[in-house]
Amino acid sequence: MERSQEPHAAAARGAVEVSLRRFDLADVDAMMVWASDPQVAAVCRWEPYESTEPLLAYLRDTVLPHPWFRAICVAGGDDRPVGAVSVSPTADPCRAELGYVVARAHWGKGVATAAVKRVVATVFGEVEGLERVEALVDVRNAASQRVLEKAGFRREAVLRKYRVLKGDVRDMVIYSFISTDPLETQPITPSPAAVRQRAPMEVTLRRFELSDVDAMMAWASDPAVAAFCRWEPYESTEPLLAYLRDTVLPHPWFRAICVAGGDDRPVGAVSVSPTADPCRAELGYVVARAHWGKGVATAAVKRVVATVFGEVEGLERVEALVDVDNAASRRVVEKAGFRREGVLRRHYWHKGRVRDLVMYSFISSDR
Repeated sequence: MERSQEPHAAAARGAVEVSLRRFDLADVDAMMVWASDPQVAAVCRWEPYESTEPLLAYLRDTVLPHPWFRAICVAGGDDRPVGAVSVSPTADPCRAELGYVVARAHWGKGVATAAVKRVVATVFGEVEGLERVEALVDVRNAASQRVLEKAGFRREAVLRKYRVLKGDVRDMVIYSFISTDPLETQPITPSPAAVRQRAPMEVTLRRFELSDVDAMMAWASDPAVAAFCRWEPYESTEPLLAYLRDTVLPHPWFRAICVAGGDDRPVGAVSVSPTADPCRAELGYVVARAHWGKGVATAAVKRVVATVFGEVEGLERVEALVDVDNAASRRVVEKAGFRREGVLRRHYWHKGRVRDLVMYSFISSDR
């Protein structure tokens, strides 16, 4: 990743110019210059390469088939790559993740910044449906943070204990550049009187069973409940039963929410789903409309964070991504002790619209 230089040196030199092109197999020797350098690899997921054979395999099997992976070349040079930049698809077609690396001989010369500027100037026109390019940078990597800021990315949040990097659980800074960026409300809380008058809700969490399908139908068929969920309201129990059987029951951490002292019928569901990084998981929850505003979701989420870190090996962070317009759900996680980290712009494609999401987290040391 690029490092900084003294301000007077930067001012004395004109802006560097770079070109981006597709890689070919003949680039393997030029790639080896940075791919074998331990200092370059220090903040990357991969270890330094010791020979060209595995690097050639990576170039052939990963780089060449990648939808948007480019060689960085210094304009006026010999067209040999001095680095690489990629824009990788995510689970949501409206957003992709930026990655880049530059050979150490070109650190501090503006190469990475120039390359990233070229990316955002062209990629939105080349990738259909793309609305957001995001970058996740180790909180200690000040040089890479400067690259993004100089390229016009907006710093959105620090995501605590977000990624495992070479055996360490790291905090990451998330940046974004959205398609409308130029190239160069307080949460509502209940009144004190209402808080004093209502006793805390008590709930229990248990595993689902196939016999819960009729109880689930009470919320799964409700358009008001489904409004902020990815799924559409169910019209019959058959597809819901299939979802229960094929997705819910095999899920590593998916629980029915039951009101304590009731009949053990689920009034909602809460899940903690694995992500690409084993140190973090994503929270999801839903509650039947008859139980909105009664503290059921908050009580369930509190139970989750009280137990899940002891049940899921290696888990350090539970995160919740909440639609910016879903004030009720934001209140749930805030009352459950989650920390608001930032707003992720155009992060999520939801029922035909690109949405901003609020990122919340609860880490193992928050208990």
